[in-house]
Amino acid sequence: MNEELLRDEKGFSWSLSRERLFEFCPRAYFYHYYGSAGGFEQFSGAELLYQLKKLQPLDLWINSICTEVLRDLFYENPENFNIHKAAKRYFHQGVRSISMREWRDDPQKLNLFELYYGLKEINELIENGSMFLEKSIDSLIESGLPDYLREVPYLDRKTFTFPVCTNIGKIKIWFAPVLVWQEDGLLKFLTLNNGHSDKSKAHYSAALHKIYAFNNLRIKPERVVTLNFDLTTGETTALSDEEINVSELIEHVKDSTAEMLSLLTDHNSVFEDEFSKKTNNCAKCKFQKYCTDKE
Repeated sequence: MNEELLRDEKGFSWSLSRERLFEFCPRAYFYHYYGSAGGFEQFSGAELLYQLKKLQPLDLWINSICTEVLRDLFYENPENFNIHKAAKRYFHQGVRSISMREWRDDPQKLNLFELYYGLKEINELIENGSMFLEKSIDSLIESGLPDYLREVPYLDRKTFTFPVCTNIGKIKIWFAPVLVWQEDGLLKFLTLNNGHSDKSKAHYSAALHKIYAFNNLRIKPERVVTLNFDLTTGETTALSDEEINVSELIEHVKDSTAEMLSLLTDHNSVFEDEFSKKTNNCAKCKFQKYCTDKE
């Protein structure tokens, strides 16, 4: 794919996931953010890249189910809400979708990385996913977090459209907390991880929440708290203000953005060949089929 692709002129969008993908492999980054553009439309020429862009590993899918269940509990607040039943409903919907390979006609439908690349048979994958989900939901319930969230007054629950956006200068910053609420004069953000917590990511997420609260809600940074729940241990942790450096994050975002934009030409255009390939990550890359078919 050597044809020129014009980038969005409205401003650059930065997120932790975007930065992580760029670090993982600049070529995969190109495919995800530029090469797959328009691929949801038939005969666009980018259909395969768009399908691959939407691939999810099993653990992230389970994490997303837990996120949706907590949001249903917190924001919809249905009476007699059963977390196990809600999680199973989301899980079975996903299983039906991947079993019928609905992603072939609609790339927005669930498609799992391990199944697509034949790393696991579907029955084994479903069994592993079911066990992982059950343990995660048990961990949530045993921690007492859902009961705690039920007690938050409804008017103190901050309703957003996820993901959430704020700005650092002209750079759009995107992130997706699980829940947000006010309590005891504090604005609290909840995030989830599934045992793969990254210390720098936790620091940056907490700093982003402070920036968002100040920019968009005019809430002082010292009144913002980020809680992180680990689905594998059932523990909730929070960084102290002394551990969170907002100024450091701002400089990091600017440097990270400059590095990513440096691969654009002087004409604000994007070319695949400008984005190098990290061959040591190919086996873990969702775009490996496209790269292999090209060679």
